[in-house]
Amino acid sequence: MQNDNITYINIMIDSLKKKEIVLENLKSETVRQSEILDKEEFDDEAFDRTIDSKQKYLDELEKLDEGFMDMYTRVKEALQTEGAKYASEIEQAKILIKKQTDLSVELQTLEEKNRTKLAIHLSRGKQKVRDFRTSSKTAAAYYKNLANRHQEGDSYFFNREK
Repeated sequence: MQNDNITYINIMIDSLKKKEIVLENLKSETVRQSEILDKEEFDDEAFDRTIDSKQKYLDELEKLDEGFMDMYTRVKEALQTEGAKYASEIEQAKILIKKQTDLSVELQTLEEKNRTKLAIHLSRGKQKVRDFRTSSKTAAAYYKNLANRHQEGDSYFFNREK
């Protein structure tokens, strides 16, 4: 049973290592989104690609978390009762989890900055739409007035009493 436990613990550690790589990739995509948002000309397609890529990483993280929890439920009792036997593995897992926690905090900060940048970008887009509508209304009013303008040769006054 102890060999099974060490195997499960090693699988958990491998899962944590993979999770760290996925979090690094997720961070990289988030930085790429930030760069897209910082550009003067917004590239919708590039931004959408980063969203798709990030979703794949998030799906992968979910699978890794589920696998980790499955393994943990198998060795939970052994870790609680015989933790000293697995001290080095537990310490390695703690270090990996701390790195992941730090990465997660960093990711949350980047995401919040990107959310703010995106809100600013969208508000600029809304302002452009408002400006366009105002310009269109002004132009339409101008052309309407121009069309209704009095034509040369027409009398300004019409007197029926002559």
